Amino acid sequence: MMNILYVITRFITFPGALVRAMWEHLVCRVCGVPVEDNRTFRNDELCSHIEHELMPNARGAFAVCFVPAFMNGLLALFLAWAPVLGLFAFEMTGTASRIINIVAYWFALSLFVNSFPSIEDALNMKEKVYKNGNIFQKIFYTPGFLGCIAGAYLERYLVSFVASVGVLVYLLVK
Repeated sequence: MMNILYVITRFITFPGALVRAMWEHLVCRVCGVPVEDNRTFRNDELCSHIEHELMPNARGAFAVCFVPAFMNGLLALFLAWAPVLGLFAFEMTGTASRIINIVAYWFALSLFVNSFPSIEDALNMKEKVYKNGNIFQKIFYTPGFLGCIAGAYLERYLVSFVASVGVLVYLLVK
């Protein structure tokens, strides 16, 4: 049941899933890791993620988890705050401005919900950093790792989706 809800939320938030898959694919290309399957939408726990070989080192494992999360989070923050600050209003009032703000909030929600790595990538990062990494990597990557592993589980069990919808409702009724 949870897997079905997870896949449904990924289809509802498809723009964020596509952007996240793009970032993940870009990191794989930069790190020289082959992508096995770049289908973004499928009916399993890898929905909104691309299937790639595991990163061979701590730097690559951190990058494939953190870079897509950071970039999606940054874009989501911009799209969520832009309507609040009136950046998308363009001297529109009433219905047109409200529709543009709702679309911006939906894009922000979709980016945030799809920002975290897969559990498999987060666990690979844990192995590469804490078993094979040096002391500098262990210290430097720990905050990012904690955010990525927590976010991976929160995303997997729909907590990020529920929290994002709550924030969206709050922003719309404010």
